[in-house]
Amino acid sequence: MNIAPEHLARIQDYGYSRTQAQFLYLVTTHSGYFTRRQFLRFADVKKGGCVSRFAEKLLRLRHGRTTRYGHQTFIYNLHSQLIYELIEKDNLRNHRRLSNDPIRTRLMILDFVLDHLHNQYLETAAHKFAFFHRELSVPLAVLPGRIYKGINSNCHAMHYFVDRFPIFIPCDPGSQPLPAAPTFVYCDSGGPGLLRFIRHLRTYENLLNHLTAFHFIYAAPTDSKFKRAARFFALRFCLDNQLDTERLIRYFEVRQLWESHQTGSLTRADRQLLREGDRRFQGPTFEETYQQWTRTRLSRSDLNEVFEEAKTRRNKVFSTCILPDSHNLFERISKEHSISRTLSRKETEVRSSPSPLLRLCGVNLSNDVEGE
Repeated sequence: MNIAPEHLARIQDYGYSRTQAQFLYLVTTHSGYFTRRQFLRFADVKKGGCVSRFAEKLLRLRHGRTTRYGHQTFIYNLHSQLIYELIEKDNLRNHRRLSNDPIRTRLMILDFVLDHLHNQYLETAAHKFAFFHRELSVPLAVLPGRIYKGINSNCHAMHYFVDRFPIFIPCDPGSQPLPAAPTFVYCDSGGPGLLRFIRHLRTYENLLNHLTAFHFIYAAPTDSKFKRAARFFALRFCLDNQLDTERLIRYFEVRQLWESHQTGSLTRADRQLLREGDRRFQGPTFEETYQQWTRTRLSRSDLNEVFEEAKTRRNKVFSTCILPDSHNLFERISKEHSISRTLSRKETEVRSSPSPLLRLCGVNLSNDVEGE
């Protein structure tokens, strides 16, 4: 955990123990939400008064709020801006109320972080931006961003890395497939398909294609979609086992004509090939090959040799990770809460209805009142 000692000290000044302060730092930075089970796992203790005292202190100091969901599970949200200011992350928006699905995703992100504490995380969007744009000199146009409009319709701002999924630099090179490469993590919060994962990859596609090496981790509570996710990733970012070199050469020819403004001879099919090729043939390997082809007109066999050599480098790695909990808590409020609401509603109906004796006597209260 790369936590500054002064940040822990500021949290501990409010009466939290060192373990509690470390946990609050992680929650504040990565999720904003947590469950009791996650605290117990982090503190490496069994169920007991430890988590109850921690939760009671959190609520008493008004640093957090709680909601009870299904299976008698409480979810806590660190909503106090004070906590974020203590660790100099007051620009984070993890204190905000979220709907059920984003909460589940945040809990899974925290699960991943708790299981991989030894890594050096790029904790905020500002840290990610500084690493990729300033240290690695990645162009702004390549970074995953979203435009937000201001109150004035003429004002807008670009925000980068808004999804909050973890990105880290490995601190244990011996256990990493690419020791010096950045690692991207996607936590799948559920659902039968891969639509959200596909959208996420498309958001990061330009950045991932720009990097010469990276590690991508697909994390989920079950392995039911691991194979499908791996196939889609390979289709998007790995070189094909059977590369159509004839089509690639034609793409190079059309691209050269386009870049030299000789577009009069291009057909509709050529323009479609150019659009598809711009999406498909991305990354340093393709770009270097294109530049070499424009100089020396590489043959089909030469192209095959170039890409065979690139495939042996294995500089883009995909792996999977099982998360400890699906956090399937949001289907309904806990059974006890539902029953209490039903009983309360029935009691109200009984109090507002005429007594059985009056009904037996044929007394119509509503008519009597109207007659008065």
